[in-house]
Formats: sequence, C-alpha cells, structure tokens
Amino acid sequence: MTFKDYDITIKRPTGQVKTKCPKCSHERKKKSDPCLSVNIDEGIWNCHNCGWNGSLKKQNNYMQKEYTIPLDHKIKNYSENVIAWFKDRGISENTIKDNGIHEGLEYMPQVNKEVKTIQFKYFKDSKLINIKFRDAAKNFKLVKDAEKTLYGIDHVLGKKTIIIVEGEMDKLAFYEAGHKNCVSVPTGAGNNKMEYLKDLPEDLEKVYLAVDNDEPGKKLQEELARRLGRDICFRVSYPDNCKDINDVLINYDKFEIDSCLKKALAYPLDGVLSVDDFNLDIDNLYDNGLQRGKVLGHSNFDNLFSFASSQLTVVTGVPTHGKSNFLEYMAMKLSALHGWKFGVFSPEHYPMQLHFSVLAEKLIGKSFRKITRYNRMTKNELNLAKQFIANHYHWIRPDKDVYTLDNILSSAKGLIKRYGINGLIIDPYNKVYADIGKQSETNYINQFLTKLTMFKQKYDIHIFLVAHPRKMQKKDNGMYEVPSLYDVAGSANFYNQVDNGITIYRDFKNEVTDVHVQKVKFRHIGELGQAQFRYNLQNGRYSEVGENFDDNSYIMERQESML
Repeated sequence: MTFKDYDITIKRPTGQVKTKCPKCSHERKKKSDPCLSVNIDEGIWNCHNCGWNGSLKKQNNYMQKEYTIPLDHKIKNYSENVIAWFKDRGISENTIKDNGIHEGLEYMPQVNKEVKTIQFKYFKDSKLINIKFRDAAKNFKLVKDAEKTLYGIDHVLGKKTIIIVEGEMDKLAFYEAGHKNCVSVPTGAGNNKMEYLKDLPEDLEKVYLAVDNDEPGKKLQEELARRLGRDICFRVSYPDNCKDINDVLINYDKFEIDSCLKKALAYPLDGVLSVDDFNLDIDNLYDNGLQRGKVLGHSNFDNLFSFASSQLTVVTGVPTHGKSNFLEYMAMKLSALHGWKFGVFSPEHYPMQLHFSVLAEKLIGKSFRKITRYNRMTKNELNLAKQFIANHYHWIRPDKDVYTLDNILSSAKGLIKRYGINGLIIDPYNKVYADIGKQSETNYINQFLTKLTMFKQKYDIHIFLVAHPRKMQKKDNGMYEVPSLYDVAGSANFYNQVDNGITIYRDFKNEVTDVHVQKVKFRHIGELGQAQFRYNLQNGRYSEVGENFDDNSYIMERQESML
C-alpha cells in the first residue's frame, strides 16, 4: 500500500512565512510574536525586531559570505625571546598563556617574506575564527577571508560592564591588572566597518572606552559611543606621558590602571550637566570651531544648507511634488560623496525591489527599466548598484502593517550598532502607528518628536521625517501656495520642535522644483532661502538650474565608499 492509494499529497511550505526568531524571541515580552520573516523559496530570512538576517545562497560574492577557518596550532612552551618581549611590556607568561598567544613563522606581505611573528588568536564561543599576526617591525595582518570579531569576546559574554580598547596589547594589559572583562577592536581606529559589535552582549550597562590618546583614537571613541549609546559609555584617559593603557602598565603599575578606570568621565547625562561632563567637547570646539555639515555639490543649495549629525529635519510638500524623491536624491548624494549609511522606514515604497530600482537609477545615472527610451544601465552597473546599496541602505520593514515609533527606533538602534548608520528616514509620519488614546493629537505629536529628538542626540544621527501638509487650497491660477512647517497636518510642533525644515514645491508650468529651506536652528548649519532644481526623468536625479545636466556619469569623490 502506498501514499498514492490514499491520494495523499505532501507539500513543503513555499513563499514567505513568519515564525519566532531563535535569536531574540525568548527575550521579548511578546515571546510568541512571529517576528522572523523567512522566504523558503529564496532561502533568506530577516528578523524585524533584532535585525538578524542571512541567506543559504551565495549571491554575487557579497551577500552571504563564507568565512575561512584558520588552523588552531597548539604551543607547549614559549621561546625566551617571546617571554622577554611581553615582559618588557608588563605582560606575564600566565597572561599570554591564558589568552592563547602563539608564536611562529608566517608570510608577511609588507616585507614579502616569511618571518617570526607573534600570533593573537581570536576565539568566539571557544572556537578559533581568526588570527592576527605581528612581526618585529610592527606589521600586522589578519587571516584572509576569516570572520572578524572582538579580541577576547568570550571574556565579556554575560557581563554588564565591559572595557573596549584599540589593540591586543591593551587587552592583555587590562587582563594583567585583573580586568578580564575587556575586548579589543580587530582592525584599529582607521576602520569604520564595525559589524563585529553585533557579538557584544545586548544588555550592557557600562562601557569603558580606553582607546589610544591620539586623533584616530578619539574618532574611534566617538563612533563606539555613538553606536553603543552615550548614556552607558565612559571615556578613559591616561597620564600625560602615556598614549594607551599598555603604556600605563609599563610606566606605572596595575594600580594606576585601576585609577584610570575610576577617573573615567561619563558622557553627559540627560538633564544632569556639569563642565566636567563635556570638558573634552569644550576643548574640541575651542580648537576646531563650529563645523558645517556635509554638502551635496550644488552651489546654491550648499550655501543654504548642510547635513550634520544629531539633527532632526522635517521634509514636507504638496502631494506629487516630489518630496520623497528629492529626499532619496539627497540621501544618495550623502552616501556616494560622504559614505553615509541609512536606515529606511518607508512603507509606501513597496515592493522592495521597486524602491531599490529608484535608488539604483539615482546612483548609476541610467534607467533601470527594461522598456525605456533612455539609456539603460548594464548588468555590471546593476551589480555595482546592488553592492553599494547593500552596504549603505537597510530597510526597516513593518510587521503585519503595524509599526510603532518604538519599533522603528529599536530597529534603528540595532542598525547603528551593527552597521553604523548615519541617517534614519521615516517616510511618511502618518504611516507610523499612532496609539493616541485619550490625549490630544498635539500632545501625541509633541511626545513623538521628543522621542526622535532624544534618539538623535543619544546616537548622534540625522533623522529625516517626511510629513504631509494639511489639505491645501489652490489659488486662482490653479497653483498651490508653498506650504510651511506650520501647515504640516496635526500640530505647530512640526515647526517648533525640529532643527530644520525643508519644503519641496514643484512648479509644473516652468518645469522646475523649488527647494525652500524654511528653518535652520543652528547658523553654522545653514540659513533660510530657496534653490531651484530641474528633474531628470531618466534617472530621478536633480540638478540646479544653470548646472550642466549630466545624464549618465556619477563622479564619486570617495571611490572607497563603493566598497
């Protein structure tokens, strides 16, 4: 007897399904909420709560990476030279044994030959995943195509308080002083790709940032604080004759290391401020002055406005006048010219592949469409757009078509930590689920904008909020008035609470788009005024009236941003 005799058909699931996430569901209040979307046909998944995603397929060599696993060589005894080298730096043999330090010959490309090296082993979940090699000339390399994580990550699992340093020797110095809850970034201060931060515990309460006392170290410190949250971060400083914590151990002792931690300065707390809290920021402002933000490369508009961090900008305009389109153009210019990364909540722009095509046209400068009278992008250009947009844009997708502001900001927090996004786009305001209850709409909007303000200050991020105006009346000539921020539907708070306001107004008769900068809170950012643009139907780009209208090329000022 067979299944066929009973006319039984066994089918595997297909298409898109929702289920619980193995990474985060057990920690959520709503443990049964199916927050993980799985496309069974494509073999891809994405969690709308914690951001966990992946693929079973290797696509175009950049989607799902296959990591190299280094060989784990064991060592019984260290040579006298290695023991002496570490001893000169205040590190005992027990510490180098506890941290799995290795020594041996390795080919170093900087000197183009095999030389003696010290080898720092990177473990995660007790498994070797990478090795950093260091030779006598202070050349470094990691294992090619191996996964990157924080050095010593297993030592901080389950910890509420941790220390982050800039190099393996600083990690060992803290270990020597009895502070084992320390990790080192794997690639130093010059690399802004910090996806390895995803391996840190989620519920950290205190993070000491003990990086090098130089300009690259200060930049690393600020970026780590931005991604992890300034409210839990403390800045560690050293005696004047020390560049890092290993210098402290060499020149003083482990008790001075304890003193450095005790003297660490917290970032300013909300509502509790003193000069000591922002003393370093005062010195930076004194030395460097007020700095303008990033510009787009359009002279008239650049004179009016620049894009800085920790800002809340409202973009408004009459429906069909192109406010979302112009915002996407600004975002793509910021990504291409300055390397900005964005989190995007834009439920009106579905399906996702259609929104991708809009961004790809702006990047490449050619039409995405198969049937077009314009120049169409090639397959190679499409793959370039895939790689660039994958590195610079991450979509926050609504769950069951209902997404609260708290959900959006929670997802954005994860994107800041994992990918270091610089901008968050919420387009539009009225698609965010509003549980107003018994309060007035004005009070609700006040709370909504206050949450955005606190978030952008905490994470030093630029938030763009698209908001529709109330229904506008046409004038006798059939044209609408240019809406102001006071015309945004719901509340005058859209003017009062935000940092900047931009109105997009399309003059259909003259085929120009007027961009009105209607509010700039800080004078060093910009000023009020208007710039005129023309819209390119081929690729969705804008050029200022009087500029050359370049249909195809998109000159990147920073080619490395394409990586």
